[in-house]
Amino acid sequence: YNSFFPAILGNSTAQISAFLDTWLASFLAGGSISYLYYSNRILQLPLALFAIATSVAIFPKIAKYLKNGDEKRAQRIMKKSFWFLAYFLSFSTVGGIMLSNEIIWLLFERGEFTRSDTINSALVLSMYMIGLMPYGFAKLFSMFLYASHRHSKASKIATIALLGNIIASLLLMKPLGATGLALAGSIGGWTLFILTIKQVGFKRFIEIIKSKNSLHFITIMIFLGTAFSYLNKFILVFIRG
Repeated sequence: YNSFFPAILGNSTAQISAFLDTWLASFLAGGSISYLYYSNRILQLPLALFAIATSVAIFPKIAKYLKNGDEKRAQRIMKKSFWFLAYFLSFSTVGGIMLSNEIIWLLFERGEFTRSDTINSALVLSMYMIGLMPYGFAKLFSMFLYASHRHSKASKIATIALLGNIIASLLLMKPLGATGLALAGSIGGWTLFILTIKQVGFKRFIEIIKSKNSLHFITIMIFLGTAFSYLNKFILVFIRG
């Protein structure tokens, strides 16, 4: 029971945050709740497919190795998982930001969902996507904390990040509307990631990212940015044509 309730709290902050965003959006202009809901659904897709699935898959092995005192093997699994997520989440992040208008247009712009709704939802989606990678990495490294039986630490970190999210939401919702709430969510994600890494250990984190994959990753990010930029222009010409 000492681990059960902290684990529930630590893993439910995202749902609590989404509920609070919906509640706060009810005080904003019409359509804000829909913009947040649709954009958040898109954010959750790569988060679930890659970050959550990977974390759940490696958890038993990480827990087993740490229990047996074999931290080197646990570190190797963490390193492989980190770079797997880095590539897929970066692809999703860059694509989600640069093609946000096109994604919303393709999925939702029909019937009473107008072009104005697409533009507003795309802005919200872009703000959410800023937090995709930190949320994904935080999910991965929080599994390390749970595997090493530091449930209360993981729960405390998640609670602090949630409070930071709420404060940012209250500060940003008036000047930026629904976009501000989405940005606040991303700020909460970065807070969660930084605090989780601090607890896991910056030295351990540096060991994970210190590899030739870093150069490959930067190169691929530049390539993705260029490729999505050209794809964006092509889609705009196609739509207008």
